[in-house]
Amino acid sequence: MAVLVLPTSPFVERQLAALRALAPEERIFTDPAATPAAEIEALLAFRLAPGIVSRFPALKFVACAGAGADDLLTAPDLPAHLPIVRAVDPLQGVRMAQYVALMALRHYRDLPRFEAQQREALWSRPPPASEQAFAVGVMGYGSTGAPVADMLRRLGFPVAVLTRTAHAIDGITCFAGSEALVPFLAQSRILVCTLPLTATTRGLLDARTLAGLPRGAYVINVSRGGVLREADLVAAIDAGHLAGAALDVFATEPLPADSVLWRHPKVICTPHVAAEPRPEVAAAQFVDNLRRAR
Repeated sequence: MAVLVLPTSPFVERQLAALRALAPEERIFTDPAATPAAEIEALLAFRLAPGIVSRFPALKFVACAGAGADDLLTAPDLPAHLPIVRAVDPLQGVRMAQYVALMALRHYRDLPRFEAQQREALWSRPPPASEQAFAVGVMGYGSTGAPVADMLRRLGFPVAVLTRTAHAIDGITCFAGSEALVPFLAQSRILVCTLPLTATTRGLLDARTLAGLPRGAYVINVSRGGVLREADLVAAIDAGHLAGAALDVFATEPLPADSVLWRHPKVICTPHVAAEPRPEVAAAQFVDNLRRAR
């Protein structure tokens, strides 16, 4: 029997290399056209082109190379009975929290002001702002949202989370359900989105939702680009309602060179680097799932 890996990006290629090192006894193919279709038991990919899955009648499961399986879940010809698994690395949540803390602190500590002062050789010491005036709202409390909320709380910020169902979390205010969205937004001076991309969350952060944030709020998106209406975000910033944003994910990736986001002075763009599972950890999980399936 054998497995198929679709190395569509350096991200997946690193997992492929780790998988080959970890399980040298496995027959691993990377070209669907040159694969013994009847022997493929598992498929590792980040997204699937239409028609690929149906070629492999012995397929036991599909493994997502990352934590977010939304691209796989929306594949039009994926059989309903076929299990889908995702890579889960505890350190990924920690690194995501590092990224969010970096962007939140950059905004809260007004680092762009001091960078500008340095360029002008200007010595000016404004009084520090209070952390209590920068309440953080974290959308989602899963493997990403939980470490993000915990780290920001330990940095001294008031933290609230928005979840589908009620939670009781020490030191964190909890809002639950869609009816809690309005009051949650109203108290979020820094909004952090860690939600998965689903039919419910697609386009959730639109003009109406962003208008519910307090004036001067800052948006950090580390979930999926499809959750945010990018044009609405830019409009809210240009209108002065929002102070800016830090975006690690985008509706189209790579972000097109002609996107206004690249050059907007109040937007930080990073190329989906906030956190990814370690290749060796993801590979070990794949091998473990393969043994379970067998």
